[in-house]
Amino acid sequence: MGRRTRTKLFLSLLLLGILSQSAFSEPLPNFGLKEREARTFFKRGLAYYNKGEFAAARENFLRSLSIKPDFVHPKFFLSETYYLSGDWQESLTELEQLESSNKLNLIRKSRLDALRYRLGGGNRKEALEYYKSILGDDLRRFRFRNPADLAVDEEGYLYVVSFDTANVVKFDANGFPVENFKGGIGRNMEGPVGISIRGKSIFIADYAGDKVYEFDTRGSFINRFGSTGKEPGQFHGPAGLYFTKEGFLYVSDMGNNRIQKFSREGELMQVIGVGVLKQPAGIKVNQRGEIYVADRGNHRLVVFDSEGNYLKEITNSSFKKPRNLAIRENKIYVADENAGLFAYDSVAKTWAAFENFRDSKNTVRNFDQSFSVAFDYTGSMFVADFNRHRIEAFAPKGQLSSNLDLIVERVISSDYPDISLVVHAKDRHGIPVKAIPRNSFRIYEMDNLAPLIGLTDMKKFNNRITVSIVAENSNLVSDSYPTVEKALKPFLSEIRTDDKIQLLRSGRDTQTAYPFGKSMYDILKAIRSFVPEEDSQIGKSLQKGITDLLDSLGPRAIIAIVSGKDSKAAFTQFSPTKIIRFAVAHDIPIYFLCLGENGESVSVYKEIAEKTGGKFLTIPAGGTEKNLRSWIDSKKDRRYLLSFKSRINSEGGDTYVPVVVESIFRNSNGKAETGFFTP
Repeated sequence: MGRRTRTKLFLSLLLLGILSQSAFSEPLPNFGLKEREARTFFKRGLAYYNKGEFAAARENFLRSLSIKPDFVHPKFFLSETYYLSGDWQESLTELEQLESSNKLNLIRKSRLDALRYRLGGGNRKEALEYYKSILGDDLRRFRFRNPADLAVDEEGYLYVVSFDTANVVKFDANGFPVENFKGGIGRNMEGPVGISIRGKSIFIADYAGDKVYEFDTRGSFINRFGSTGKEPGQFHGPAGLYFTKEGFLYVSDMGNNRIQKFSREGELMQVIGVGVLKQPAGIKVNQRGEIYVADRGNHRLVVFDSEGNYLKEITNSSFKKPRNLAIRENKIYVADENAGLFAYDSVAKTWAAFENFRDSKNTVRNFDQSFSVAFDYTGSMFVADFNRHRIEAFAPKGQLSSNLDLIVERVISSDYPDISLVVHAKDRHGIPVKAIPRNSFRIYEMDNLAPLIGLTDMKKFNNRITVSIVAENSNLVSDSYPTVEKALKPFLSEIRTDDKIQLLRSGRDTQTAYPFGKSMYDILKAIRSFVPEEDSQIGKSLQKGITDLLDSLGPRAIIAIVSGKDSKAAFTQFSPTKIIRFAVAHDIPIYFLCLGENGESVSVYKEIAEKTGGKFLTIPAGGTEKNLRSWIDSKKDRRYLLSFKSRINSEGGDTYVPVVVESIFRNSNGKAETGFFTP
C-alpha cells in the first residue's frame, strides 16, 4: 500500500470516526416492574406514528409518559407528532421541557431552534454572503472556460454555459459537477453564450455558430435551428434567449440589433426592437409578459410589452456594457461586463452596486468581467465571471449559519431487514431542499454507519397527483351546482391513469362521498346528490382531507368548494392556524373555489390558501380555474425515500433500534433521529 493510499485511508477513517461521534442514538432506558407498560405504549405509539395516524400515536405516547414521566423517547416523538399534526406550539412545549431537564441532545436542540424560528416568523429577505467559488479550470472532466451564462432548473441544478470550451456543465445542489455536454457528433456547439430552461427543456444560444440548440436536462440533443445571415430567422451572433411558459422563444440577435421571437420548433413569429436596440444581449420575460433586454451597445435596459411594443428604458450612469440580467421579486439584477453587478429596486426606483465581497479567506475581491447572474429557489445568487473562468456563489446569510432541518416522517420496516425512511429536508424557513445528492446522506443504526442502498427523491412519483376535494354541504353550494361543475370540469377532465381523487362532504360531520378514484362522472354525480345541511364544519373536513393524503407519493392538494358564507361551526374543532400548520408540515397546498367574496370566512379562506401555497378563486373565475391541474402539478413532492438493510441481530425480536439520518446541503448540516422495533 503506497503512502498516498495510506494517507487517504487514514483520512477516510478519521472522517467516519468524527461523523460517527457526531451521530447520536439513544437506547431505551431500563424499566422497573411498574414501568414496563410504558415501553408497550411507546412501541404502540411509534407504530401509529410511522403509519401517519397521529391522534392514536399521541394518545399512546401520553399514556407511556403517564407511567414513566422521565422517558425521553415518547417525549421526543410526541413533539414530532404534534409538529406533523399542525400543533406547533405544543411541539415546542415538549422540546422546551426536554431542554429544561437537560435531555436535549444536539439533534433535538436543532429541532427546537428551527421550530422557534418558524414560530417567530423568520424573515426570508436576508443579506447575501459569499458561499463558494466554482473554478472552471479545476474540474478536469467538467472543465469550463469563459462562463457566459447561468440558469437553474426546477430541481435546483445549476447549469453553466461556457464560450471557450463550448460546453454546458451541470452542477448538483452542493455545487458538484454531474453532467458535461456539447451537442454530440456532427452537431457540437461552437461558442455558446446564452441559456434558458423551462421544465425539462434547455435552449442554448450558440453565438459563434449562429444557431439555437435544444437539449433535455440530462444533456441529450433534441433539436437545433438557425443559420448565418441578416434575413428574418437568421442570426449574426445570438447572445441571449428566453423560453416562456407559453412556449415562445425570444432570441437576442446581437449582430443584427434585434430580438426574434420563435415557436419552440424554430418557426419565426416576430421581429422586435429594430431601430431601438444596439447589440442586445441578455433577455428575460417577467410574469406580466414584459420583455427586458440588456441593450449592451446603448448602455441601458429596454422594456417591451408582450406584443413587442417599446415601453421604457431603465438607465444607470455606471453602466458600460450591460450583458445580462435576472428578475427576482421586485428587483432586477444586472451583470455588466466592465462595471460589475447592480441591483435595481423597481418599486423604490433606486440602484445598489454589488461592488466587492470577502471570500472564504477573508480576502476582499470584486468581479473581473461579470457576464451573467442567476438565482435559485433558496435565494442563492450565482455570478459568472467570464475572464476569471469561475462562478461566484452567494447564499442568504441565515442559510449558511443554520442547520438543515431534517424530519423523518415515518419508518417503513414491514420488509425487515430492509428499512425505508421517508424524510423531509427543509431550510430554516421551512422551504423543501431540492436535489440533495445521494453521497450527501448518511444513516447510522445504533451509532454504526449503515450503507445507503437506495435514494429516491420522488421524481418518478411527480407525474401523478392525489387530491381531496372538500365540498361544503350547504344550500348555496347545492343551488349553484352548474357553477361548481363548470369550475371543476377543467380539472376533472385532466385526470390521468395514476391520479387519485376523493370527494368529502362537509356538513355537521365529514363523510366520504366518493373514495379515491378517477371518475369525473361519479364525482360530479356525488356532488349533485348532496342533501344540504345547516352548518359545515369545514375545518374538520380540511383536517380529514389532509390526513387522507399522507400515505400518497407525488403532488398532493386540497380543493375546497365553499359558499363564502359565515358559519359558526366552520372552525370550532380545528382552527385555521392548525389547518395551515398541518398542511405546511406536509407541503400540501389548499385551493379554494368560493361562490362569493363577502363574509368573514372569505378572509380566513384567503389566508389559508396563501400560507399553504394554494390559491383562492371566486367562481366563476373567468377561466383561471382551468389552471388548477398545472398549479397542483407544479407542487412537486420534495421528500426523500432512503433505504438501507438493518444489521441488527433480532433473533430475540422486539428490539428497539435507534436511527440517525444525516445530510449536508452546501454549508448546512442536518440530522434527524427516529427508530423502529424489530419484528
